[in-house]
Amino acid sequence: MEGVKDRLARGYSRTSALYDGLAGFGYLAAIRRLLPFVRLGPRPNILDVGCGTGLNLLEAARRFAPTGLLVGIDISPGMVAVATAKARRLGAPARIILGDAERLPFPDATFDLVICNSVFHWFQDRPGTMRQMARVLKPGGYLVLIAATAPGFREWFLLIDAVIRAILGPERAAPVPELPTPEEVASLMEAAGLAVLRFENHIQRHLVTEPVSFVQLMSVIAPTWSGDLTDAEVAALQAAAVRLMAAGWPGGFPVTWSALEAIAIKPFTPGRDRS
Repeated sequence: MEGVKDRLARGYSRTSALYDGLAGFGYLAAIRRLLPFVRLGPRPNILDVGCGTGLNLLEAARRFAPTGLLVGIDISPGMVAVATAKARRLGAPARIILGDAERLPFPDATFDLVICNSVFHWFQDRPGTMRQMARVLKPGGYLVLIAATAPGFREWFLLIDAVIRAILGPERAAPVPELPTPEEVASLMEAAGLAVLRFENHIQRHLVTEPVSFVQLMSVIAPTWSGDLTDAEVAALQAAAVRLMAAGWPGGFPVTWSALEAIAIKPFTPGRDRS
């Protein structure tokens, strides 16, 4: 378990400087679709779980200003450094901490809004992480969750796995990620005591005709395989993946994009949460 986390942390640290330029617009578009459905009181406390470069936290801070606590947590030192610098540059009173989202270091009922954008699918203990996010929510608080779902990106994961095994040997291969199903995520929300308000899973299938840009993008947003490798090894594998895609699929490499966008609320407990 810890090996997977360490590899992800190193992989995202390597890509942190490139993240916003290659992928930021997509993540911002997703969070902007969902935040209008969230109704918060004055000066809400906001937590961004797996905050990355701070895109989601700073967007929520802008939308719900003035806010109370603004906190981001991420397992990647590189991402924490980028998010901290960005918040400082923008003058946002955000606290970005290095930590494990599976063990959130916050008291119960601290936050009015918890955001988890495009990171839940990487957690090893998904039931525990969902319980943690529900635990730190105040009654009446919202969870906004966006996650890749099965069978998303399966074609890419299998291709890069084959390239690693062919070039570096099977002993250097990382496990092929197993993404959650939409049904699994919904069940985990309900088991954590959350009421699902909005739940949409979007599936699209594309033919990738520009393999260079696609490999760069996937290497940035899904570095599940690169954290234990040198920069030279990563570059060699990327080049080999591009060649394989171009030669093996001259009409375009087929890729499935599958993503869940959900909003849940933590219900009030009758007779306890309200006077």
